[in-house]
Amino acid sequence: MCMAQDITTLKDVHRLVDAFYAKVREDGKIGHFFNDRLEGKWDAHHKKLYRFWHTVLLRRPDYFGNPVPLHFNMQIKKEHFDHWLEVWCTTVDELFEGMVADRAKFRGKTMAKAFYSKINKADGEGSGT
Repeated sequence: MCMAQDITTLKDVHRLVDAFYAKVREDGKIGHFFNDRLEGKWDAHHKKLYRFWHTVLLRRPDYFGNPVPLHFNMQIKKEHFDHWLEVWCTTVDELFEGMVADRAKFRGKTMAKAFYSKINKADGEGSGT
């Protein structure tokens, strides 16, 4: 565990999101999902994610919307979500510790599970099987 502070400000959220997506962009297992769709759009994506995680972690109503449908039809499998979660939790642990950092890891886990479930259901329904 690092000897770091907890996530307490929007600046901390920016630091977490920036560090996480710097890793994701270079990641051989999941990077292509993001790089293929976000070429030239990374700044806008980060701005959305800052608001999203600000709302989730610091409970500030800053993000409104449903991000799940944006992930439909991307061929994302459970192992991709598992790896996303591993990178997310490692990044949190490298930068922060405390109650909100623990919330970040817990919420990452619950979101990965919920996203996968909804995407799997939508892809299954859309396949015509």
